[in-house]
Amino acid sequence: MSVLNSTLARRVGLWFLWPIAALVLWAEGAGAQVLADPILAGRVMLADSTLTSGTVVLHQLSQVTQGEIDSVAVAPDGSFVLRLPRIPDPALGEMYFASIRHDGVMYFGDAITVPIDLDSLYLIQAFDTLIAPLEGVPVALEARSLFFEPSGSEWAVTDVFQLRNDRDRTVVPRQDGRVWSYPLPAGARDLTADNEMSADVVAYVDGSVVFRAALPPGERLFVVRYFVDSLALTIPTPGGAEMLDVLIREPAPAIAVEGLVQEQGIQLEAGTTYRRFAGENVTVPQLRLTMVEEAEPPPVEWIAVVLTLVLAGGGLMALRGGARSGTAAREAKGAGGRQSLLVELARLDEQYEGEPAPTAARTRQYKTHRAELIERLRSLG
Repeated sequence: MSVLNSTLARRVGLWFLWPIAALVLWAEGAGAQVLADPILAGRVMLADSTLTSGTVVLHQLSQVTQGEIDSVAVAPDGSFVLRLPRIPDPALGEMYFASIRHDGVMYFGDAITVPIDLDSLYLIQAFDTLIAPLEGVPVALEARSLFFEPSGSEWAVTDVFQLRNDRDRTVVPRQDGRVWSYPLPAGARDLTADNEMSADVVAYVDGSVVFRAALPPGERLFVVRYFVDSLALTIPTPGGAEMLDVLIREPAPAIAVEGLVQEQGIQLEAGTTYRRFAGENVTVPQLRLTMVEEAEPPPVEWIAVVLTLVLAGGGLMALRGGARSGTAAREAKGAGGRQSLLVELARLDEQYEGEPAPTAARTRQYKTHRAELIERLRSLG
C-alpha cells in the first residue's frame, strides 16, 4: 500500500475502529468499581419525526466475530431497547452498532465502543426515498481531490469525491439505473473503488464513473482509482465543484493546470510531497493539464559579461567626479542597485549551476528567488 493509500485509509476507512477507552465507571457515591449496564436504549428518526414501525438489528464486530446478534421491534413512539452481551472488550477490538431497514435502504447508528456511549439516547436516522430517473440526478460536488502518483511509465490516479445530497430524502436508483455519474479523463482505465464497494455500486461505464448506491441527505465520500498514460490530459468538471484540488507526487515534470492556481506543496508524510493546484467555486467545464518547459537559467558567462559592463560604467561615472545634480544622483543610486542585484543574480546562478543534482524543491526555490531578483531589476528601469 502506498503512502497515499494509507493516508486515505485513515481518512475514509472504517471510522468506527478507533481506539477504545477504559471500560469501567465508578459508581456515584459508592466507592466500588462496577461495570456499566450494557443496555442500548434508542430511537429511530424519520427525517424530523419518529419512525413508528420496523425492526432494529444489533450488530457485533470484533477481531474474532462479526454479524447480527439480536433484534427488536420499534415501539409506536420510535423507541427501542437492546441488551448487549457485554461491554465492548478492548482486547478484542470489540464494538456494537444498530441498524434499521426502511424503504429498502439500510440506516446505521453510531458505533458503541466505550461505556459512556450507553449513557445517552442512541439515534438511528432514516429518511423516505426518492427514486432517481434512469440517468440519475444532479448532486452537489462539495469537494474533489485528484492525487497523481507515478507508476512505471503511467500514472495512478486516486480520485476522491465528496458528494452532498441537499434533498430531504434518500435518492435510490431504478432497476438498471444510476443515482449519479461523472465523466473521467479520456483514457482512464482499470477503475477500482475503495471502501469495498462492489461493481454493482460503483462502475466505469462509457468513460464515466457511475454511482448506484443509495444516497441519503448530507455528505457522502467515496474514492475510485484508475490509471492514465500521461499527466498531459483534460479532466472534465461539469457542474463545477465548491473545492477542487489536483495533487501531483514529487518528483514530477513541470505542469500547468489551466483553471486552478498553484499553491504551496503539501507533505502527507515525511519524505512524501505533492505539488498542489487548487481552486474554490470552480465553474470551468474542464481542467487542462499541460507539460511546460522549465525555464533554463541564463549562462553564468552571460551574467558575468553584463556585470563587467555595469561595473565598468560605474567606474566611468566615478572618474567623472564633480558635483552631481539630483537626477544624476538618482541615476547613480539606481546603477548601484542594479550592480548589487546583478552580483546577487550571478552568484545565485553560479551556485545553482555548480550543484550536481538539484532536487525538484531546490529547483523551485532557485527559480522563485531568481524571478524575484529579475523583477527588482525591472523595477529599477
